Amino acid sequence: MKRLLVCLFALCAPSAAQIVPTVNLYTTYTDNLFLSASKRGDLINAAYIDLDYISSADLGLYYSGSANVFSDNTDLFSHLHALGLSFSHPLGSDGLLLAGGELGLRLDRPLYNYRDFAVGRAFASLKGYLRPELLARLSYNARYQHFLNAADYTYLEQRIAAQLTRYLPSHTTLQMSGEFGLKTYAQPAEAAPSANLSSRPGQDRNLLQWVGRTRVAQALGANTGLQLEWVLRRNLTGQSRFAAPVFYNPDDDLFDDRYSYQGGQIGTTLKYLGPWHSELVGRLQREHRDYDSRPAYDLDGFPTGRSASETRRSASLGISRTYYPENSRIQQVDIEVEWLYRTIDSNDAFYDASARSYSMGIQLGF
Repeated sequence: MKRLLVCLFALCAPSAAQIVPTVNLYTTYTDNLFLSASKRGDLINAAYIDLDYISSADLGLYYSGSANVFSDNTDLFSHLHALGLSFSHPLGSDGLLLAGGELGLRLDRPLYNYRDFAVGRAFASLKGYLRPELLARLSYNARYQHFLNAADYTYLEQRIAAQLTRYLPSHTTLQMSGEFGLKTYAQPAEAAPSANLSSRPGQDRNLLQWVGRTRVAQALGANTGLQLEWVLRRNLTGQSRFAAPVFYNPDDDLFDDRYSYQGGQIGTTLKYLGPWHSELVGRLQREHRDYDSRPAYDLDGFPTGRSASETRRSASLGISRTYYPENSRIQQVDIEVEWLYRTIDSNDAFYDASARSYSMGIQLGF
């Protein structure tokens, strides 16, 4: 697959064109892979490759691919491929138009092949300064995701967002944004179930969600910055089409996307730029989720009579360093390590859990 896409790039490019690859390799150990009472740990090796080709000042083509290999839970192996193009064009003295499209494919092992999908995505955004200190952005995204073995869950998602960013003399940045997302199932819920997954009848085909976000960033010195973020998520209409309880697994992307819950989130990030091209980043986050129609169970599998609700907390600390090798085809090397702690305080006993993760990664830029 990768070789074929590289050939496609070569055919589309002039003889003087050059494909610029970027390779990322990550190894992560977690003591609770599914964030559940099962407490199953695993070692995950992930690889990402990006091939970028800039055909002109305005037009670019790219391929991105990734694969995840699990040491113990080998059936979770998956790989994802995407081929896309992006277009940018200046508008006036300070405006910019960005647009593009992408085609992608995800494939899993047979046990999880209900996650397999083909996807098409298109996007466009406009940004420009309303005043020297005030930047505005308007964007639209459309995504059509077809599940190859679970067609009942195929959907079209459209998102429109507006954002304002204000820069203050005190080296403070204020940013406010609002987004409406509309998810529309391609088939009515009464359609015959596929891939042994049972749809719940009578669900609205259209799910409308609003997300508001506020960020405040403050420089604390020449090399240090602090950011605070608040997010509010509200479901306005519709209900997520998850499987019948006997099949339901909220860890699966197929069922547990952002339209299945609402709530609020607050987080902070502290970043320090150190010597020798190093960077230290610490994050704290708290998120509350109320699931619209997902029942909560006890450890024996009996319903508690309540809808699922949970509070997620996380803390992470990462350090990275960048190298610029001389007399080498590799232009840049980034090495990073990260520690991550997550906990879920849930009224569903099986998902009342915590997990620790340790990651090491390297990025090679050519």
